[in-house]
Amino acid sequence: MASTYFGKQGYTIYKDCLTPIDLKFIRDSLTVAPYIPKSPVQPEAFPIYKEGHSKIYMPRYFGVEHFGVPDEIKISMGDENKMKFNGTLRPYQVDVVDAFFKSIADGKGGGLLDIPCGFGKTAMGIYIACKLKKKCLVIVHKGFLLNQWIERIEEFAPNARIGKIQGQIIDIEDKDIVIGMLQSLSMKDYPSTMFDSFGLTIVDECHHISSEVFSRSLTKIVTPYTLGLSATMERKDGLTQVFKMFLGDIVYAMKRESEDNVMVKAITYESSDPEFEEVTYDYRGNPQYSTMISKLCDYNHRTEFILKVIKKEMDDYPNQQMMILGQNKSILKYIYDAITHRKIFTVGYYIGGMKEADLNESENKQVIVATYAMAAEGLDIKSLTSLMLVTPRTDITQAVGRILRVKRERPLVIDIVDTHDLFKRQFKKRATFYKKNNYTILTTDSSKYMNNEWEEMKKRGKSKNKSSDVEIPQAGMCLLSI
Repeated sequence: MASTYFGKQGYTIYKDCLTPIDLKFIRDSLTVAPYIPKSPVQPEAFPIYKEGHSKIYMPRYFGVEHFGVPDEIKISMGDENKMKFNGTLRPYQVDVVDAFFKSIADGKGGGLLDIPCGFGKTAMGIYIACKLKKKCLVIVHKGFLLNQWIERIEEFAPNARIGKIQGQIIDIEDKDIVIGMLQSLSMKDYPSTMFDSFGLTIVDECHHISSEVFSRSLTKIVTPYTLGLSATMERKDGLTQVFKMFLGDIVYAMKRESEDNVMVKAITYESSDPEFEEVTYDYRGNPQYSTMISKLCDYNHRTEFILKVIKKEMDDYPNQQMMILGQNKSILKYIYDAITHRKIFTVGYYIGGMKEADLNESENKQVIVATYAMAAEGLDIKSLTSLMLVTPRTDITQAVGRILRVKRERPLVIDIVDTHDLFKRQFKKRATFYKKNNYTILTTDSSKYMNNEWEEMKKRGKSKNKSSDVEIPQAGMCLLSI
């Protein structure tokens, strides 16, 4: 009798074929806990395996790695789709999809594609679905991503029959490709046969799948082939291994080439208000990050300075389209309302919960006010030229990628830097990212900004240039006159 098989609940092993040491290893390895740095209270651990009286079920790729290729395959290979790809991949995209198909040929069943923003992850996913000719389920975690996938499928595979799983909607019969919301798939119960017709599962922004709730979706949906897409393969909570256990390892990683034409204007906001400058700590002596972020967002003097920067930058270069990114909606609302009431520029919102039509309307505004969450994944506004960061953040890779989707002469990042130690440390990490990508970094503070007094931060061994009353010219001109 076979001791292992690949079935509807994943990689399956008969328990009487395992030693007590093996069982303990499985239970310990597949009980995972997210880690929150410096938090006195850590989230509870949770299992990503299931156990019955005679069998134990686990993520496919964990099982293969530790117990070998299963003796039997007990799942359907999925229905065929009739999709035809209408387009031509770029040369670098051909290399990516070739790596994926090689992983299938090697018997791995799939894997992860680590691709930067703007390099066509969605188009490559559609191409793979067309060439594999298997009915495909695409899992997304945001409503606007669902709509974006539908738009891209209609563009690249116009003959595709598209279905949807969202809330009460389950439209999967006689479809070639189905877009499913991660929340619905994770939290709802479905008949055990519901996903039998699928041969390929694509998880967009797959790093989200590692959470306790979301990982449940991949215990219900088990297909012969898997594909994970993301530009952010590392999770800060230490649960990166979870989605790799379900979807496979990275089969291709593409890194964005350094963009030496990107300009960063880092503006330090200085205040003489001792209450604003004070850092709040918890009982363990750690800075209360959320409280401090709220303090920044609620300090109207700071927000009014940001509005001056927006107006000056937009007045200097009226043809740009700027996205304002923040963590708290309170500061975004203040900025949006101020621009609207003062009739400075056209302005739109881009935040979670908005209808697709309203998001589309916002995409045509001169200034777009958005949350980091919306900019981090899937946002595709090709006309964006500039980005302003109005609340501190460490990881801005995906956010900056939004202004690099189309090659431009001088993409601009405006980075508002705060003087509190915890926020200065975050800027140092952002500056490391800027330098690594060979961006030009100009620095100033709020007292010198309106006079165009800038310093150029040292870059790749070059000396730091200092200039007083420097004109920040149009793209292609010399930045500093020394």
